Amino acid sequence: MRTLTPAAVAALSAPELRIARLVLMEFPGFAVALNSSNQNMVYAGVTYLGAAGLGTISQIDDSPGEIKGLQLEMSGVPTDYLSLALADATVVQGTPLTTRLAILDEDWQVIEAPIDWVGTLDTMPIQEDGETCTIAATAESAAVDLLRGTPMTYSNVDQKALYPDDRAFEYLNSLIGKPIIWAGKQWLIALNGK
Repeated sequence: MRTLTPAAVAALSAPELRIARLVLMEFPGFAVALNSSNQNMVYAGVTYLGAAGLGTISQIDDSPGEIKGLQLEMSGVPTDYLSLALADATVVQGTPLTTRLAILDEDWQVIEAPIDWVGTLDTMPIQEDGETCTIAATAESAAVDLLRGTPMTYSNVDQKALYPDDRAFEYLNSLIGKPIIWAGKQWLIALNGK
């Protein structure tokens, strides 16, 4: 559950609501920070460039039972960002992506910007018609990592890697396939001589 500051709650309760979407893509060596307004905004030391009307972000769907990605699209892209999209896929894939919903005061300054969605970029296809260029980006939610298994197994080697002095799994392999015989009622009666 998110807890907002009193200033953010007051801004949300004001007659005129001022919010903006902040998008941060942290590529190796540099970051691309954009916001959905028409002016630059600073939050946590990062300047988010105003990109109103230049792009779209798909709706964030966090319904239970399904982990969905996010699609971003930007038109009128400068050539330096176009070269990034044309670069090797390893530059784009795995790049951290964070979206925030910025709550703004009456001077359009960020009061608070809770995180809406966290994930990594997957692909960055380009669409061009000779005159205009549109870069799309697909992103995978960080929640997908919860579905991936761990490479660790219940073995003595893995247990020793985590806890060198733990001998809990030392005899596990020798016990595989051995029958376990439980004493029956008759055996217990005979043992006690009754």
